[in-house]
Amino acid sequence: MTSNPADTPDSVDASQTSTAAAGKFGRRSLFAGIGAAAVTGAAGFALGRMGTAPSVAAPDPTASATTTDTAQPALAEAHRLPGATWPEVPPRHLTVAVLTLAATAPADVRAAIAAIRSATNEVTPDAGELTVLVGVTPMLAASVWPDRVAHADPLPTFRNDRAPFLSEGDLLVEVCAETAAAVADRMKAILAAVPDATVVWRNNGSRDAPTPAGTTRTPIGFVDGIINPRTTELLESGVWTGNGRDTYAVVRRMHIESTFTDLPVPEQEEAIGRRRDTGAPLSGGDGMAEVDLFAKSETGRLLTPTAAHARRAHPSNIGRPLMLRRSYPLGDTPGAGLLFLAFFNDPATFIMTQRRLDEQDALISHTYTDAGGVFFVPDPDIT
Repeated sequence: MTSNPADTPDSVDASQTSTAAAGKFGRRSLFAGIGAAAVTGAAGFALGRMGTAPSVAAPDPTASATTTDTAQPALAEAHRLPGATWPEVPPRHLTVAVLTLAATAPADVRAAIAAIRSATNEVTPDAGELTVLVGVTPMLAASVWPDRVAHADPLPTFRNDRAPFLSEGDLLVEVCAETAAAVADRMKAILAAVPDATVVWRNNGSRDAPTPAGTTRTPIGFVDGIINPRTTELLESGVWTGNGRDTYAVVRRMHIESTFTDLPVPEQEEAIGRRRDTGAPLSGGDGMAEVDLFAKSETGRLLTPTAAHARRAHPSNIGRPLMLRRSYPLGDTPGAGLLFLAFFNDPATFIMTQRRLDEQDALISHTYTDAGGVFFVPDPDIT
């Protein structure tokens, strides 16, 4: 699990240019709120920017869970990719499906994408803003858009990938909405629009209601989505390839084993690097604070353990910009699981982070992944 894994990366907040007026914090205006650092990894539960504060005593356990007193401008239209950066707060429900096409010539791929995007059905008002995102496996995408696809390789195998691992397929289809019925109805319409396509794997996901800061809790109870790139500058640096809203997406179906969930909460917190109740980093601060990797107790002990997910997934380790995480707890699998989704302009960002987690990570060692892949996501306006 990675956050920019299971939450997780680094950068300084910069105001973003937008003609939209700043709004109050709400379900649709929160995503632009915290433009600093990021969290990368397989599941996405932890990080923050490397801090420069001196050694400090153990953090105050009563620190508040969120910080929401500074509103940001709404995300500019040019940076709104439905299903990735938009809506600003991810909708409650999602379905992802990986499809194999009967024919894969460039014209066939374009026709399938057009059919998927034009598929429609009646949507009730309570579904909110329903979004459809389509990705194409990099090698196939390179044959369709040779001037726009710079990275054509599939993902390598990672340590906790479990056989039989589902990695085949041509297209990724992601549908999001506020109601499960709206998502199911649209996916049904999409599959009917491409009758020659075969579903390789498919899963539902659902998120808890967002906190006042727009975060949510993962299946294991930790706060997710604390750190993400939310400004124009950070999106241009780490998410967009330079061709409009072209980007790459990784999706991985990850399962968290009971060997982690059975641990006492303090041990879980040591593995994550953040408190379970408030989301505050063990290095100190409130629930939206960035992790200070140098913070120590009065006795000289590192407050963020060496194998903590927040430390292992920290973007400063690989010198890469933030990836954008948009994960969902599995909605149709018993136990703790996560559909990890992330967006970036170079798959190496994810690969390098995941390799670090494979080497030593107190959370990832309790997980396995059985499906996933990387996809090129073309800008809907220029396909």
